[in-house]
Amino acid sequence: MAVLTCFWRKTGAFLVDILKLDQPEKGGGALRQELAALQVGRKETIRAYWIRKICYVLAAGMVGLLLAAVSFGWSMLRKEDVPDQRLQRPAYGEGNRTEALEAEIDGEEVQTFEITVRERAYTEAEKQQHLDAAILTLDEMLPGANSSLDEVRQDLAFPKTLEDGAVQIGWTTVPYGVIDESGRLLGSEDVDGVLVEIQGTLTCGGKEALYTAYAKVFPQEMPKEEQLHQSILNELSREDSEHGSEAVLELPAEVDGRQLHWLYDKENPVPKVFGVTFLAIFVIWVGMDQQIHRQAKERQAQLLLDYPDLMWKLAMLLGAGMSMKGAFWRLSGQYERKKNGIRYVYEELTCACYEMQSGIAEAEAYERFGRRCQLPEYIRLGTVLSQNLRKGTKGLNAMLEQEAAASFTERKNNARKLGEKAGTKLLFPMLLMLGIVLVILMVPAFLSF
Repeated sequence: MAVLTCFWRKTGAFLVDILKLDQPEKGGGALRQELAALQVGRKETIRAYWIRKICYVLAAGMVGLLLAAVSFGWSMLRKEDVPDQRLQRPAYGEGNRTEALEAEIDGEEVQTFEITVRERAYTEAEKQQHLDAAILTLDEMLPGANSSLDEVRQDLAFPKTLEDGAVQIGWTTVPYGVIDESGRLLGSEDVDGVLVEIQGTLTCGGKEALYTAYAKVFPQEMPKEEQLHQSILNELSREDSEHGSEAVLELPAEVDGRQLHWLYDKENPVPKVFGVTFLAIFVIWVGMDQQIHRQAKERQAQLLLDYPDLMWKLAMLLGAGMSMKGAFWRLSGQYERKKNGIRYVYEELTCACYEMQSGIAEAEAYERFGRRCQLPEYIRLGTVLSQNLRKGTKGLNAMLEQEAAASFTERKNNARKLGEKAGTKLLFPMLLMLGIVLVILMVPAFLSF
């Protein structure tokens, strides 16, 4: 595990260096400012954040690739045979069912088919007017895209139902093998055309009517694979038409001298796995940035909340005769001894103390302290402390006390606003509870009638 973690970190560091994600010229100024502000009191630097982010993205991508490989391997295993090479038909009233199957031809070639298994035949009442109207409609729509039935070179329109489903139609053609029951041309080798008799059996509520038409079909060029495909579909249609009342659909074992072995087609899961992987990478990438934005907002709220407390402490220490520098060191020492969680204002204050200890001028350290806090109150405080250090500390204590009192008033106002927001957020749950109470009261009343 340690070796793997080291590998991911080195890979992440390499990509960060190549892409220069931690450099200012790559943009994301707001994010960089928030990361820099959150550095105080944390061990993670801006570079470490990008390395960690890249590591998470790479890990998600690797897991996705592994799952894709496993799912692909699983999908390539021997597929499930159709039991007894038969499909169970839907019971009466259940409607047709579509099965995606593969035909293994001569144990080598595999072709995919979508087979519609019709429900078992049954009889219902019908009306003669629907049959008459359906026959008139068939005269208009049967040629399909052809100009007429005298020269047919494109598929014909063989509707299965008419009159909003009231009329069911079954199609047969003579000679067999030129046009299938859906109106698709299966091909003709006679350049002079083949005269095909088309018969449609219209049923409506147990009543039948016979529709007859004649079409002259001319040759249509078709690749051998497509011809075989159509022949198999044609054989399936013939079997379905001739044995529609049986409980099972017998799948053909041989078509045009080619042996068929039927298997259930399984969906390839790899695209879905890749889709989930890319979604996870996007969520990780955006989510980590959103987490930084949320932490930065929490930091600002905490700084604003701690401002009155800091003002009172500085005012009391100055009133006791301590210098501002000494007050900073005193507050920093108390924070480090009693530290229980991060308080960003005291982290920044401690950072200012270390800057003064390292040789930075006291006035500049105060100004840097205010800028790092990134709030107008602290920026103003840093500027005031810097100016008073140059001009003298006369009146500074009174100014701090006045600022503390004003900040406490502002803190009360902010607390009141937060309370109002919380009340607004509770409005929707209260409405849900009201709805539940109404349901509890009204349902028994309705059931009593």
